Amino acid sequence: MVDINATLIAQVLNFLFLVFILAKFAYKPIINMMDERKNKIASDLENAEMAKAEAEKLKAEYAAQLAAVRQEAQSIIENARKTAQSVHDKIIAETKEEQEQIVASAKDAILLEKQQALGEVRAQVIKLSLVAAGKILEQKLNSAEDEKLAGSVVDKIMK
Repeated sequence: MVDINATLIAQVLNFLFLVFILAKFAYKPIINMMDERKNKIASDLENAEMAKAEAEKLKAEYAAQLAAVRQEAQSIIENARKTAQSVHDKIIAETKEEQEQIVASAKDAILLEKQQALGEVRAQVIKLSLVAAGKILEQKLNSAEDEKLAGSVVDKIMK
């Protein structure tokens, strides 16, 4: 079986001494280093989670701002459309009013021209009637009464 001799006892003592030295000088620093690394990793994970939460929060804020900007842009576009439609309607109304004024002015001008033309025709008919009556009567009618009489005859004819 196992032969216990001085070499074996020396090896056991060396092993125990080596374990004691390693426990005293190497084991604690390695454990401390591993604990520090474990704590650092946990801290980094916690920081990453916080950064992720912050990024999600910023993303939500940016999405809300983007939605608000889109809504505002839509509102501006809608207001521009309403304004353009209002301006269009106003221009159409002004144009229609101007057209009606032009037509009314043209009608007034035509009526005035008609009245002037009728007045001129009337005056010429009166003169021609006087000339014709003068030739018929072989005398010239120049008095205002004769012109008045001729005018009333022409008025009756033209009506």
